[in-house]
Order: sequence, then C-alpha cells, then structure tokens
Amino acid sequence: MSHLWRPLCLLSLLLVLTASSVFAASEAEDWTKLSAQKTELIANLKELQAAYQTAETKADKDQIAKEFEAARTEYQTKVFPRLAELAPKIFAADPKNTEAGEAALESAFQANRYDAAVKLATALASAGDKSMIVQNMGGISLFATHEFEKAHEWLAAAEKEGVLHPQLGQRYLDVSEEYVQLWEKEQAVRAKEAQAKGDALLPRVQFDTTKGKIVMELYENEAPNTVANFVSLIESKSYDGTKFHRVIPTFMAQGGDPLSKDDNPQDDGTGGPGYVIKCECYQPNARMHFRGSLSMAHTGKDTGGSQFFITHLPTAHLNPDASLPRGHTVFGRVVEGLDIAASLQIGDRIETATVLRKRNHAYKPETQPDNRRR
Repeated sequence: MSHLWRPLCLLSLLLVLTASSVFAASEAEDWTKLSAQKTELIANLKELQAAYQTAETKADKDQIAKEFEAARTEYQTKVFPRLAELAPKIFAADPKNTEAGEAALESAFQANRYDAAVKLATALASAGDKSMIVQNMGGISLFATHEFEKAHEWLAAAEKEGVLHPQLGQRYLDVSEEYVQLWEKEQAVRAKEAQAKGDALLPRVQFDTTKGKIVMELYENEAPNTVANFVSLIESKSYDGTKFHRVIPTFMAQGGDPLSKDDNPQDDGTGGPGYVIKCECYQPNARMHFRGSLSMAHTGKDTGGSQFFITHLPTAHLNPDASLPRGHTVFGRVVEGLDIAASLQIGDRIETATVLRKRNHAYKPETQPDNRRR
C-alpha cells in the first residue's frame, strides 16, 4: 500500500495545482505538509492521553501533561489556523478534497459564519461526506440561519445514521420543531413592525465598535422599560469605551460593563449602573432569542442593569420559562452589521453608542436599588 500512497498523493496535489490559479504552488505544498502534521499531532495527542491514564508516578504524569500541552498548543496556534486559511482555496479547487472541505466548514462554523457553513456542508454532503462534523455543523448552521425545517430534517437524518453528536446536534434537534412555530410568530411581528410609520417606528441605536458599525432596532412594544434603560444609558454615554468582556463562539458576545473601560480585566463582568431593573420576558408577547437578538444579561431574575449580549444563533435555553423562573429579556435585534457582531472578540470596544431615532417621549426607566453583594 505504501508504494501506491505516494503517487496518489502527488497526483492529488497535481490536480489541486492545475484546477485553479487562485492560489500559489507554495500554498498547496503548505496544505499537504500541514495536513500530515495535523494527522501526526492528533495521533500523538491520543497516545499521550492513553499514556497519562496508565502512568504510575506523578512525575510521569506531569511530564506527559507537559508534552500534551506543547502538542496541543502547536496544533491550535500554528497548524489549525493555517489549515483553516488554506482550506477554502483547496476545497474550491478540488471539491473531492473532503479534508479541506471539513476544515473550511469547521473554520466558518467557529467564526459564526453560518451562511458560509451551510454552503460548505451542503457541498460536502452532496459529494457523499456524511461524517459527524458535516452532519452536525451543517444542521446547526441551518438552525442558526433560521432554516428550522431543514435543520430538523438534517439533524434527524444524522440521528438515523448514528452520527448525531449527543450534546451539540441533539440539543438543536430537540428544539428545531419548536422553533419552526416560534419563527413564524416572529416573522409576523417583524412584518407588522415594518409597516409602522411616524412615532410608531421602533427606536434604533448604533454601536461604532473597533470592528465596525452595528445598528440595532429596539423592541419598545414588548420591553418598554428595558428599552428605556438602554436608551438612557446610551444618551448618558455610559457605553462609550466599554469592552465586550465575554465572548463565546457559536453562542453570544456580551458587553456593557462600565468596569471594562479600564485596563484591569479582573473585574470585567461584575459591574453595572448602580441599580437593577425588572425582567420583561414573562409577558405573553415576550420576544424569543434568534440570530442577532439583543438581550439583557443578569445574574438572576430582576437583576439586569447595563450588561447585554448579542446572540450568534437562536438560543432556546435563554427563552423565558415562568415555571422555573428562567429567561432573559430580548429587547432588540441587529438590523445592520450582523457580520460585525459575529466577529466580535474579547477586548473589542464600543467606541461610541448613538441613538439614531426614538419615539416622542422621555426614556426614563423604572429602577430598583442594587443590593447584591459583589
């Protein structure tokens, strides 16, 4: 087999190089080299894991752990980033290169670029790739882009084929049918909002961040006090200079803490405006979490203040459940700059926050003293 493997690899490389002039020969060579390095590192990591379990002394375990960390760091900082950069070019030139396709898919998925992930997963599936990574990331990306019926079909097929991830894919399969109905309701509300005129128009605000501009429309009809709080904080310049202090890929980006303005990250996420407001997520007309939802962060019911988050995809577990009680108040959504919101990382800053339009009344929230211990 080994005498056949090398000619086949060379032939594959030749096809990649001649199929497209988009990338240079050196990039194709890099891909081949890094792909082999990735395989070797993953095999090494598995061996080290097994060795750690059977190691008899603490010194041996410490040495194995040190080697494991070095190999993991090499993969995460040197190998995978470059593979992710090259993968779309390699796959575009050679659609049969499923390794490149899967690497491109994983990169797009982790960067919250779900539209690109859907296209990549669809292309891989059409080429016969029914792997766990394709089936799960493809299904979740369909869910993220509000294609809930397709997401259910995709993930249900993955379950039937035995490749549904027990945590990731399963979570979205369980709520995909529910979200079909939630999305129909949400679309009807948005269509009605689009017909509003004059003082019935919803308020809009803009964040000029270090990554770019994000414009958000605020749900004053369903969450009037939360919106009043947000607008008043923007107009008092409370958000100017604050950082996004908590960012979780494929979940959300959180900001709004005044303590994040300084260079000390230790207390980021613990601050607020000095008061709290009540949740507004338990009313019958409460909005649910979809892609690009603007929602109130808190540490328990009725403890919201200035911190907020923007979701990267629909998050069912944050929707209100009065029986627990559990839930976060959705009080707006991104209408421009969704790609900017998706690209936010820890430390990215709101340079200025501006109210673009509002209704003809005062925006003064009802507040309560913040008696929480910090």
